[in-house]
Amino acid sequence: MKGLAILFARAVAATDAGWQWVPIQGSKCMDGKETGVYVRKSTSGKKSLGVYLNGGGACFEAITCATAAASPTAGEPGSSGIFDLRSDNPLADYNWMAVPYCTGDVHGGDITKIFEWRTRSFNGAPNLKLMMSYATQIFKNVDTLFITGESAGGFGSLTSYATIRDYYPGARGVLMDDSGPVLDDEATPACLQEMWRQAWNLNKNLPTECACNNDQGNLAAAWSYLPKKYPKDSFSLISSENDATISTFFAFSNDNCHAILPIGYNKLHDGLVRLAKTTPVYIIPGSTHTHTSSDEFFSRAVNGVKLNEWIGHLIDPHHPDPGSVQPAAFDYMREVSNRNVYNESTQAIVV
Repeated sequence: MKGLAILFARAVAATDAGWQWVPIQGSKCMDGKETGVYVRKSTSGKKSLGVYLNGGGACFEAITCATAAASPTAGEPGSSGIFDLRSDNPLADYNWMAVPYCTGDVHGGDITKIFEWRTRSFNGAPNLKLMMSYATQIFKNVDTLFITGESAGGFGSLTSYATIRDYYPGARGVLMDDSGPVLDDEATPACLQEMWRQAWNLNKNLPTECACNNDQGNLAAAWSYLPKKYPKDSFSLISSENDATISTFFAFSNDNCHAILPIGYNKLHDGLVRLAKTTPVYIIPGSTHTHTSSDEFFSRAVNGVKLNEWIGHLIDPHHPDPGSVQPAAFDYMREVSNRNVYNESTQAIVV
């Protein structure tokens, strides 16, 4: 314990939003640079802890490696959306640990190798283990462990759920995956999943007894495995039905993963609908990407159900998990209306 205290002792001053940067010794980005975490403590002594995984692409072939996030610090999360202290936020005044994204492996890799002409450390899983070891030193007696992330961080929140969750075996866990839709093999072909597994050594830290741990597809089996392993926990996915960013990402699966350009993918909506039959999924009309770290967390309503209230029901251990939410006709009308208002105000041209 004393060694851990020394290992994690360095930190810089807190920001205006209450966030503090803590370097984590031994952590590595793709380029080998050290990274760390942003920490914000509850002002009321609340014992609930949120772990937020940042997004920023993924490195599994030349184009994606050139665009994946690489900053070891990124920016502190701010005070909007799930980080807001307003009274209608079910996560108000949580303790938080926010993980930057610089490993290119949806926070789940565990290998250093020459990949796409460069030595890269896909070190997401070892980083998380160091970060969670730090968390247990400063956040003790946690009653609710809220695991979330956006985009690549959303994927990571599911694939690394067990890695994070097991550091607090006495807590109740809640997963909120925002815009990281791990879907069945029809929506996310096995060849694409196989690319991720091989590039990042993803299987090394997936639960060995989960059907999601294999040489090809079926990552979506995590959605059925995790509730069985953690029967008191709650799990959810939030996604727009035609998320443009994810559709581009998944388009690398076209032509049996031999597509020249990542265009023309159209399987996301149906994949979300299939998952929604067995897992709480909040489906948003349109093609926007990420929804919970901004004020949309409070303003978004689908089929009369407000997003922040839906998550509140998910968190509440005395409330049954909410059902899946899918857009109604008036949601599509409102989405078109809002888009028209935006275009008129910005004089944008829609093609």
